[in-house]
Amino acid sequence: MNSDVSQFVDAVKLVPLFSGLQPTQAVALLKVCERRALKAGEALCRFGDRSEKMYILLSGELSVRTADDTQIAKISPVAPVGEMGLFTDEPRSATVVAESDATLFVLGKYQFEGVMRKNRDMEVIISRNVIATLAQRIRESNEELNHLRGLIADQGAPPEEVTEEGA
Repeated sequence: MNSDVSQFVDAVKLVPLFSGLQPTQAVALLKVCERRALKAGEALCRFGDRSEKMYILLSGELSVRTADDTQIAKISPVAPVGEMGLFTDEPRSATVVAESDATLFVLGKYQFEGVMRKNRDMEVIISRNVIATLAQRIRESNEELNHLRGLIADQGAPPEEVTEEGA
């Protein structure tokens, strides 16, 4: 268990959601985590599944795939996977498959909420981190939208003429 504690505390430092947590707070999370091994080709979660867990990839590589099985990203250690599942009731937006044998920590939504209720300081830190993560994703989405608008403009179609039906 001691190597799990050390590995988890080190991993938590690299996960933006947990940025700023004290080692004792990280250990409180570890106590409600499970360690999970995946074999190459095994699905971690599937598009449309209930989203009640987040994962921290410790070793191996994961592939993120759309509903039509198009790979849209690869995930390498140490990285969070599905962290918004702790905060929303939205179904999974992608399928995640192990590209190689992988090891992860699994944190369930209800266990996470229990730890948060007992440690309000940790709850404040994580809430701020969630807001920062969402703000960053909005910025990135806006940049992508502006890039796409530029591509449309380069094709000669004024952006206001592009409708949702035509997009």
